[in-house]
Amino acid sequence: MEHVRNWLLPTLLGVGWVALTPSMAGWVGAPATREELVVGGVASAVAAIALGFRRRTPLATLTVVTIVTVLGLFATSRDGLGVLPAEAIALYSVAVRCRPSIAWRAAAALVAVKSLASLVAFGPGSDFTLDAVGNFVLYVLIFAGGLNRQRRKAARAQAVHELREAEERRRNAATVERGRLARELHDVSAHHLTSIVVSAGAAERLVDSRPELAEEALAYAARTGRETLVSLRRLVAMLGTGERDEDEPLGARIAELAEAFTRLGQQVLVEVAPDLSGPVAEAVFGIVRESLTNTLRHAPGAAVRVLVSREGDSVRLLVENGEATAAPSAGQGSGRGIAGMRERAEAVGGSLTAGPGPDSTWQVHATFGGQDAPGTPTTRQVVERWRDRWLSDVGVMLAVTVLAVGGTAALLSDELPTGEPAAGYLALLLALIPGLILLGRRERPWTVLIGVAAAGFLWPVAVGLGWLPDAIAPALVMCVGAPLAAVYAVAAYAEDAGQTLAAVPVAAGGYGAAAAVLMVVTAAEGEDSGAAFAGFTTGMIAVLLAIPMVGCWAAAGFARRRRSRQLDHKGRALAELVRANEIEVHAERQRIATGLHSSVLTRTGQLIALAEAGDLEGVTTEARSALTAMRELLETLDEPGTPAPRTPQLTVTDKGKL
Repeated sequence: MEHVRNWLLPTLLGVGWVALTPSMAGWVGAPATREELVVGGVASAVAAIALGFRRRTPLATLTVVTIVTVLGLFATSRDGLGVLPAEAIALYSVAVRCRPSIAWRAAAALVAVKSLASLVAFGPGSDFTLDAVGNFVLYVLIFAGGLNRQRRKAARAQAVHELREAEERRRNAATVERGRLARELHDVSAHHLTSIVVSAGAAERLVDSRPELAEEALAYAARTGRETLVSLRRLVAMLGTGERDEDEPLGARIAELAEAFTRLGQQVLVEVAPDLSGPVAEAVFGIVRESLTNTLRHAPGAAVRVLVSREGDSVRLLVENGEATAAPSAGQGSGRGIAGMRERAEAVGGSLTAGPGPDSTWQVHATFGGQDAPGTPTTRQVVERWRDRWLSDVGVMLAVTVLAVGGTAALLSDELPTGEPAAGYLALLLALIPGLILLGRRERPWTVLIGVAAAGFLWPVAVGLGWLPDAIAPALVMCVGAPLAAVYAVAAYAEDAGQTLAAVPVAAGGYGAAAAVLMVVTAAEGEDSGAAFAGFTTGMIAVLLAIPMVGCWAAAGFARRRRSRQLDHKGRALAELVRANEIEVHAERQRIATGLHSSVLTRTGQLIALAEAGDLEGVTTEARSALTAMRELLETLDEPGTPAPRTPQLTVTDKGKL
């Protein structure tokens, strides 16, 4: 299939050009000799064959095609059709498939070579100027289209890469969570339960010779058991702050979450904006939960402020904590907290930053729906964006102004009396102004539309004041591309897409009114030039112009919806993967929490009671039972591919000997 795609277009172009050149040459009034037809056909065939390699070797293809077309220009008639203009297709392939820096050099070289060839072929004069300017405009438009295509491909490839990474993380989510939980449980069992077993067993063996050790072992078991119980309850509480009903108000969910962490010693203050729901609310809840969990781990006892607010269309989240009032838990956490929160935010089109704040605080900032983006672009990225955008803007301006300025110049050469250069300069300036206004079409499309419509009235003003002769009035027709481009810009870039259709009557009515006023100003004596005539003319021109304007509006709307669908699809896919990740992790957490509740926590509580009652043998037995339950829980977490730290193996003999 790829082979067919490579050769189908060159074959159709080459065969069609060679077959139709004789008849087209006669139709344009420039019949070619047999020798010229043969040379042109051979050169066109070579150029078409070279195009077949445009995907694999775009630079080499552009080089060959340029040489062939230049030689064909010198070998055929200057007024004839010459050689297949394959350099345009080759330039597009270079812009799509080569690095921008290389593509820019190749485009500049093509413009220079073709301009030099035109100068040699036509000599200085209007023919050379027309050919050079036409080639320049054509190449700029094609090059801009190719770069735009390259950006779209790169964006799709990046989206695919991000989705694959997200899918990989989803597949590994439960495994990673098991490994993290295994490390945390290992810390509890190794530092607490194991020490109780060792000390109580030793005290039992030496109870006859050193009875004071039994009292010390019981006190140590009670104290360490309480620490173990606190650590396990804290872990269970963190595991239990999981998924809730999405229909429940976000404020209530965060308040309940804050209450759970308050019971664990945190001081949590919550301020949540009302009427927040949907994927953004889920992302906010997940980030708040992870932030509070991190605070509990790294700054226990610290005061925490959770602020969720609206600013226009944006939702902003701030989680800020002060300094810890207790020692942080060692060995807890997987190091993925901030990265996971950032992924949550980006999955719904937001951004997140985390870092130290003022007065020794730690702050997590998240923004949803605004224009903030994480990180600052590098200088190279800024330059590349500016360059690509400049090329696109210049391409649009040239496409609009070449027709306007060229048509006006042609009228001036035929109609402007000699000795009036000022009038000529003024007419060219009026033709250029709409194109210059279009340079701001992305940031302020509605302002640009109104500006282009107002610029049309400069023609009747200049003619009415006698600054331009009446014969220059048709130049306004040459400026029709500007309102078309302005309508496209409004439909493509205006904030409220539902109101962009109003650009059509505004642009069409403005242009029609300017044309009607110009006709009234240039009307000869006896011709109808009243208000009724102006109104009728305005309506007729506006209706006729509205047809292509609606087409521009529809094309821009289609491009906008397509771009929006691509972004929405990526966002939905990432959100679904993140959601699946959360569900799997939550299920694993709940399973571990249930196991801790049913076995380890119960036995640890009994161990404390036995220690307080002075039952050393019971303490030893219950500590071993708790440690065994912990080991069994760890066994369920230890799967291939995720090695988990293991509890030290204890060999138990009769009467508690190790």
